[in-house]
Amino acid sequence: MGLWICLIIFYGPSVYSETLFQLDFTNASGDAEDWFENRGWEFKEDMDDMKPRFEKGAFIVEPDDDDLGVITLQLKKDTYLKGFKSIRIEWGVNQYPKGANWEGPKDKKRNTREPISLMIFFGEDKFDSGSSFVPNLPYYITFFLGENEKPGKVYYGNYWQKAGRYFCESCDGSLNKTLITNVNLAERFQTLFGKPAPPITGLTIEVDVKDTKNVNSRHSKAFIKKIEILDN
Repeated sequence: MGLWICLIIFYGPSVYSETLFQLDFTNASGDAEDWFENRGWEFKEDMDDMKPRFEKGAFIVEPDDDDLGVITLQLKKDTYLKGFKSIRIEWGVNQYPKGANWEGPKDKKRNTREPISLMIFFGEDKFDSGSSFVPNLPYYITFFLGENEKPGKVYYGNYWQKAGRYFCESCDGSLNKTLITNVNLAERFQTLFGKPAPPITGLTIEVDVKDTKNVNSRHSKAFIKKIEILDN
């Protein structure tokens, strides 16, 4: 009896995590836009001009102009991600955008830019963006890689301050290194918004280098190797 109890404790189902969502670029090849679109994602803004490509098991984005680019996935209602707990991202930066600045009071406009970020949207209810020219959005949490930002600090964008929060994780200014962002997403949402997290309804990969300087004939360069959302 003791042996079976030990086996259940060490090898039972609770030990293992189920992957609810995965975007793995390990073996990705071909045209990046086609690859994403075949999986339900959509290129928007100027992402197609940011040299999106696959190299050495990673998705790379390298804008040579000060543009905004996004790749969005809007989940269908029957595929909303429920029962999630954590998110894990393998990614890194080869060049940070010069002139990005997230510091300062949230009621003052700042140059909130990033070489790469992942936005996770929760639920269907939309909240005021703070501008009649900017669309309203659901709750979201964004993780980004920054050169000078502080790990663990809650950042706000210039818009969507009611429902959006930003975190620089991992955040040590490293270059040419794979960083691991591993966060209890359900717990983070509860802490930020004071309620259990609704289902995940969409994801967006974003690169925003507007109003930054051109260095080495580009504004930034970053990569993602893998994104996973887990139930543990």
